[in-house]
Amino acid sequence: MSTDDRFRGVDWELVLYQVTVHARRLFAGARAKGYGNALARACTEPDDLARMVIMAVLENESVKFKPSKGASLTTFLCRVLEDDFKDLLRKGKRHNLRLKTLDPTSRPDPDLPAERDVVRDRGDEGLNGKLIHLRAVAFHAAQGDKELEDYLTAAFDCSAFKRADQAEWLQVPVSEITNRRKKMLRLLKPTVGDTDGDLGSEE
Repeated sequence: MSTDDRFRGVDWELVLYQVTVHARRLFAGARAKGYGNALARACTEPDDLARMVIMAVLENESVKFKPSKGASLTTFLCRVLEDDFKDLLRKGKRHNLRLKTLDPTSRPDPDLPAERDVVRDRGDEGLNGKLIHLRAVAFHAAQGDKELEDYLTAAFDCSAFKRADQAEWLQVPVSEITNRRKKMLRLLKPTVGDTDGDLGSEE
């Protein structure tokens, strides 16, 4: 069945209306639950999200509609819209979280992973202060290397102290963690000296 056959006879004006109404309901419900700021920081309006979902199904690449599955086009699009909305809300919540400081009284969202821009429940003196300083130095030394930044996020922000825990958190082999650790230590040693204990144990 070709793309044209799948969409033959579709009233796109009606489909756009139905999907847009569903998007507006999702946004209204999220705002009523206190996620207005997160949605605002996601920089997407309900009408735009509805159009993007319809464009995605028409492009037939990342989103593929199969009438043989039994769902109507509108039902399928609304399901895709709901998944995209959840991703959008998570993105907005992450942006919202990044605006918070190191204030230990602010409540972290348990549904979100730790963010590399936020360190919680650590004071600015003693060992905790050293960790915050070392973390800042490490991210600076990583120079925007995504793999190294992910590794540092696991080591500093996610309580993944062992290599096995870091590998599980990042969903990579332990050998990959070892390689990233060695690379990070080579970058750090000229600056901060021995950091083995802070970047993960041998286990």
